[in-house]
Amino acid sequence: MSPRSVPLWRQRRIQVVSGVVAALLAVAIVVLAVGSGDDESKRSDTGRTTTSRHAAATTSTSEPPRAPLTGLPDPSLATLVRPVLAVKIDNVALAQRPDQAGLDLADVVYEEPVEGATRFVAIFQSQSPERAGPVRSTRFIDPGIMWSIHGLYVYSGGTPPKVDAIEAAPVQTFDETDLAALDARIRDPGIPAPHNLFVAVDNAWAAADDRTPPAPLFLFREGGEAFSGDPVASVEIPSYSQARYTWDAASETWLRDEVRREGGGREPHIAESGKQIAPVNLIVQKIASTEDKSNLVGDGDAWVFSDGKVVRGRWQRASLEERTTFLDAAGKEVKLTPGSTWVHLITSDEPVITVG
Repeated sequence: MSPRSVPLWRQRRIQVVSGVVAALLAVAIVVLAVGSGDDESKRSDTGRTTTSRHAAATTSTSEPPRAPLTGLPDPSLATLVRPVLAVKIDNVALAQRPDQAGLDLADVVYEEPVEGATRFVAIFQSQSPERAGPVRSTRFIDPGIMWSIHGLYVYSGGTPPKVDAIEAAPVQTFDETDLAALDARIRDPGIPAPHNLFVAVDNAWAAADDRTPPAPLFLFREGGEAFSGDPVASVEIPSYSQARYTWDAASETWLRDEVRREGGGREPHIAESGKQIAPVNLIVQKIASTEDKSNLVGDGDAWVFSDGKVVRGRWQRASLEERTTFLDAAGKEVKLTPGSTWVHLITSDEPVITVG
């Protein structure tokens, strides 16, 4: 439980969603029961109920639920009863910046420009790293990212107006003081401040007031459904982190590199785990500025990359409470490939796309 008192909106939401969580647990129990039982009634691949003459030799075709933010199967059922944990992570281009912890395990990552560099809002739900960070300050755009997702938001300080903005959002916030009270604060003695603050992810999750899972942020392709776009070899975001993504057909991911050191060359973006950052989907979303959450409401240009292709289109969001939809030129929502997604928020330069 956070040291802060629980706001009235959250008290009401907890009351409303408690029945939803119970229902999800009931569904999970039913799924497991179907898989282990020997009933005559079985469900076929088409979803129709069939009756087998040899029930003892028949195996269940029930599939596990899918994680809401990745669209991937979740046989552990953990995503049915786990909220989002969003962590504000540093990405300053300095040699002393450590490799980011947990960043390669995030379901969704938003990258936002800040004073000539970038920072990440890493959103965890289907996977739980041991620690995540380095944790840094909140920004005005963060409430707009979190408003439709709810869950937990971890940050370290910020100017009073920025702190007030995220505290007013429908999320449970943990700053550095809260993390210490929850035994979820890690100060790494081998890393110089301010890059040495990390969050113990499981300890933070254990303090959630509301364990409702998030609603999906994207639509995902089903098996055999093609991603319709123009083939591309790579995409570069010329401003801020100067990130570049190169399509890797072998892993079916976009391998990320960036100019990490001032005046230096490009390097693969490696997480603390030793793995290169490689999202399955990449979205570049153009907004007016990052100085207000309202800039994530409305519409604008968008580029959606998946399966070695790009769809040039638009983004739309009617209100903070609703999710953002990404549309192709015909106005149809683009379906992503199941897996992790990175969203680059840009305010001026368009991405440089290298056609394969």
